[in-house]
Amino acid sequence: MSSLVSVFSNPALPRAIVVGLFGGAGLALTSIYSRRGPLIYPVYAAILAALALLLARYSTIAYSARLVAALSGFCVASAALYVTSGVLADRARRRLVADGRLPASALTFRLSVIGHVWRIAFLLAIATLVSAGVAFIAE
Repeated sequence: MSSLVSVFSNPALPRAIVVGLFGGAGLALTSIYSRRGPLIYPVYAAILAALALLLARYSTIAYSARLVAALSGFCVASAALYVTSGVLADRARRRLVADGRLPASALTFRLSVIGHVWRIAFLLAIATLVSAGVAFIAE
C-alpha cells in the first residue's frame, strides 16, 4: 500500500510532465521543420536522458513512482507528436488534392477507431518498456 501512496504523492511526477512538454515541443518542431524522419530519434533520446537525470535526483522514491513519472513524461511528449503528425498529414493530403495528385474523396479519409486504438496501444507498449528501463537505470 505504501508504494501506491507514493505514486500519488510523487514529487517527480509534475517535473517529468514538464520535461515531457518540452520534449513534445521538440518533437513537434522536428516533425514540422525536418524533411528526414529519423531525426526524431535523437529528440526521443534526449527526452529519455532528461527523464533519467530527473529521476536520479529522486532515488529514494519507489520504483513504481519513478515508472509512473517516466511513463507520464514520455506519453506527454508522444501525444504532442501524435497530434502534430495528424495535422501535418491532413495538411499534406489537402495539398495533394489541390495539386490533383489525389482524388477529392481523399479529404474525407478518417482513421477508424480500431486504427487509433492499435496505434495508441502500440505507443503505450513501447512507452511502458522504455519508461521501465529509464526508471530502473535512474535507481
